Amino acid sequence: MATATAFAKFLHLDHLALWQKKDQRVVGLDFGHSSVKAVQLRNEQGRAVLETYGEIAVGPYGDLAVGQVSNLTSAKMVELLGDLFREANINAQAASVAIPLRSSLLSIIELPPALSGSKLDKIIPLEARKYIPVPISEVELDWWVMPRVADQSAGETGGRKTEVLIAAIHKEVISRYAEYLKAVNLTPAFFEIETFSAIRSVFAGERGATVILDFGAGTTKLAIVDYGIVRLSHTISKGAQDITLALSRSLGVPFAKAEEIKRAVGLVENYEGQNLSGLVSAIIEYIFAEAHKVLTVYEARKRRSIEKVILIGGGALLKGLLELAGRNFEIPVSLGEPFARVEYPAFLNEVLTKTGPGFAVAMGLALRHLGNAE
Repeated sequence: MATATAFAKFLHLDHLALWQKKDQRVVGLDFGHSSVKAVQLRNEQGRAVLETYGEIAVGPYGDLAVGQVSNLTSAKMVELLGDLFREANINAQAASVAIPLRSSLLSIIELPPALSGSKLDKIIPLEARKYIPVPISEVELDWWVMPRVADQSAGETGGRKTEVLIAAIHKEVISRYAEYLKAVNLTPAFFEIETFSAIRSVFAGERGATVILDFGAGTTKLAIVDYGIVRLSHTISKGAQDITLALSRSLGVPFAKAEEIKRAVGLVENYEGQNLSGLVSAIIEYIFAEAHKVLTVYEARKRRSIEKVILIGGGALLKGLLELAGRNFEIPVSLGEPFARVEYPAFLNEVLTKTGPGFAVAMGLALRHLGNAE
């Protein structure tokens, strides 16, 4: 069995004797490229209270380093979950699970405006076939008719067609995650595409156009939320692992050492007299350039200006990234604060503020599960 404590981050509050009642407990699970994160909340008289959270690296379970992307066997994933739940003292009986964007599909389709009700229910699955690259019988399909909004530039209702957001998840993916939960004696509460979970935990409900930029290990996910609705999602093919690989090649050190250096120096510190900011920023600038392309197209098509950017994901914690993002986008940029949505002891504020961006997805799941954010 892999040793969890050497490469995992945990916090559980049972020793504080804060939770005396056996009220409802829920846990949200975020299966990332390089780590699995969990957040457990409890319902205490209608309030969402943080009970425990934890993160465990995937790499060592696949004989790789912390921070490396690894595709584990089912047996290894079950072992990882067992270690995570034991070390974080997770004891909820049901779990909600985020489906990675790479294993799902989000798209907006346009339909004639006259369609509504039962007509939409019949035609949407037929139209969705054009966007889903596998037989429709192999996916779980859901959709939302998007409300019409005023086009602020034109002064009239934007668009004449009915816009529908479709979401599809392959049934095999759902079955696989359900088997993981069953193996650790958890009942699946629901499955949700990670984009929705992340937005729920960090988006404050403004009507202005907001970008949620999720820095993962293998990829960076971008979502645009406008008028409170997901209008676009996009995946950029580089993430935090690419920075570590670049440092490893440049410095001639193993991946594990390069990961330590990345976390220590980021974009602001020197390493043994060497300024590594140019090497690190080259990858970050590529991600920002790809994001700008998406934003530019959206602003031109919708005649809407992006008002702010929220950074989440483990990669968002890179030293100096927030400042670089602010200079690059030239609009307000902030780190997501998912733990601000729940109650916890005041002395944890500093650590939860620092680690918060990485737990946006897990927190969003737990909030929905608990019924505090639908």
